[in-house]
Amino acid sequence: MFQGLSTDQAPPISVPFRFFLTAPLFGILISLVLLFYPIEEVFNRYSPVSVGLIHLFTLGMLSMIIFGALQQMLPVLAGAVFKRPLIFANIVHLSLVAGTLSLSGGFIFSSKMLLIAGSAFLSISFGVFFVVLLRLLFQVKYLTSTVNTMKLFAIAGAVTALLGLYLIGQHISGNINSYHYFFVNTHILFAGFGFAVILVMGVAFQVVPMFYVAPDFPKNIQEKFPRVILGMSVLAGIFLIFQLDWQLIKIIIATFVSIFAYYGLNSLNNRRRPVFDVTLWYWKFSFYSLIFSQVLFLFFDNMVILSLVFIFGFLYSLLQGMIYKIIPFLAWFHLSSRGHFSIPNLREYIKEDMIKLQFFIYISSFAFFILSAVFNQLFLYIASVLFLISNLMFLFNLITAIRKYNSIAKTDPMGAFKMETK
Repeated sequence: MFQGLSTDQAPPISVPFRFFLTAPLFGILISLVLLFYPIEEVFNRYSPVSVGLIHLFTLGMLSMIIFGALQQMLPVLAGAVFKRPLIFANIVHLSLVAGTLSLSGGFIFSSKMLLIAGSAFLSISFGVFFVVLLRLLFQVKYLTSTVNTMKLFAIAGAVTALLGLYLIGQHISGNINSYHYFFVNTHILFAGFGFAVILVMGVAFQVVPMFYVAPDFPKNIQEKFPRVILGMSVLAGIFLIFQLDWQLIKIIIATFVSIFAYYGLNSLNNRRRPVFDVTLWYWKFSFYSLIFSQVLFLFFDNMVILSLVFIFGFLYSLLQGMIYKIIPFLAWFHLSSRGHFSIPNLREYIKEDMIKLQFFIYISSFAFFILSAVFNQLFLYIASVLFLISNLMFLFNLITAIRKYNSIAKTDPMGAFKMETK
């Protein structure tokens, strides 16, 4: 997978692991919160409970996985090596956890003090991450489509974070003016298409061919699509703020995103080595959900269902499938790099049947979330319980792989896995 990677380039294995293990913990927390609030508050996009929940998900789960994965993948995909990776990871991880809990708690419990704490911690996490990321990426000399896409992602991510801090400031000051919700929509737009879609594009261009021995995406898509998406997002933000009709921009965005997803599916369906791999289910479901979300984006005025399809169906499905590939590889890579020969192959770190079961439970939770948006509270309860079980299983599967790594690493005094606190 990560051809040419050495332990000198790679961060300690504890760096991505801490981020990956934290994400399902937030999923468990979200499930518990959902059980205590009525559907009217959960699915009202402007209610404090809804805002708190969405940030538990986007920051505590999605951003958590993304930040952890990029620290592992960028040294290879872009040649961008993080200096002092443990210190960097500790700052970003701890401030992201504290910031997410504080910010979401601030909205759910209507606490300005928590909102202030959340904005401070998140400023540290996102500020440190994106300042370092931008500096590293703009120092890269060998420019590939992935490097260029990651630059666009970093810019879009920084804009998303700045818009978010501005909106939190308005809540803290109580200065919710007539333009507030236009900035909210712009923040959502950049988070969805700039932060999320552009990132997935950059990762998929490299990861899909490497993970699955699949054909490359066409060069035009790799070189032009991320720039079009970011450009259209900027235009859409301007149109939203000035209350102009942006229907044509929506059509352009949805068309380009759907074409990207189509070629992603085409690549996966035409693998050169079509061996069964359960993680393909996560990727394919993700790409199908992305196409469906663009249909909803254009033709249906239901933000709840659109958000569920985009966040649960597209993003979290893809990120779970990616982690199920990354963790076994990292365990194998670090053990083999330290001279261990009798080690499990990549498929033996997590039982395939356990991944399948977790996938079906996750898909069931997604289906009941959709049904709850259409019908009533009972479906939301069922969805929440299923999502709780899904995240417990996801966490269990990841811990299983890490324990197998530990049991072998401990046979070498220099190989024990430790969560360094340097």
